[in-house]
Amino acid sequence: MPSDDPIGARVSFEQEILNRDITERKAREEYVHLLTREVNHRAKNMLSVVGAMARQTASKNPEDFVERFSERIQALSSSHDLLIRNEWKGVDIEDLVRAQLAHFAGLIDSRIAVCGRRLRLKAASAQAIGLALHELATNAGKYGALSTNKGRVHIWWEAAANMFTMSWTENEGPLVVAPRRSGFGSTVINTMAKRSLGGEVAIYYARSGLMWQLTCPAANALEPEEPERNQGQG
Repeated sequence: MPSDDPIGARVSFEQEILNRDITERKAREEYVHLLTREVNHRAKNMLSVVGAMARQTASKNPEDFVERFSERIQALSSSHDLLIRNEWKGVDIEDLVRAQLAHFAGLIDSRIAVCGRRLRLKAASAQAIGLALHELATNAGKYGALSTNKGRVHIWWEAAANMFTMSWTENEGPLVVAPRRSGFGSTVINTMAKRSLGGEVAIYYARSGLMWQLTCPAANALEPEEPERNQGQG
């Protein structure tokens, strides 16, 4: 039925469009505000980690500070790149492992076994575990299984019964002895990983090779699992 007041109807329609535009603009402004706060928060966390890395590296490795610090910044950057690529919605563990072991890419699937189902780490846990993997790989390349032509590394993870477990096991490398002093690398693979994930870290210096194992509540480390897309399909 035609309106008795076409001018009023048009004004009402234009007002509705204006109100909708204002609402959408406010929503965009709120999103930008929240995003800015989140970026600021993450930047502060990142600077805090970098500062700790600089202090620890300088105090415990003053003779090769620039080299070791640069390597650690690169390790942090690799984890950060994956997070940005995934819009800070988590990082696939295998992607993180391969990124941190990029220097040994040619050994993956031969002397380096990477085993675990598809799970995604939260941002903070990806950074902590990424640094731990970097330190483990660096030590393996200098003193452990990857410093020889025969040594092997087995990297494994799983989530079960609300717990997350990840391990790094070396074998067939040089005889292993516990270090006499604790450097920043030990702090990263032990204390930092433990505190960041609210879990426990076990390190065994077996004669056959180093073993590192992290255990923590799955909720501390992992993004919620997505349902299988093909579930129920024949």
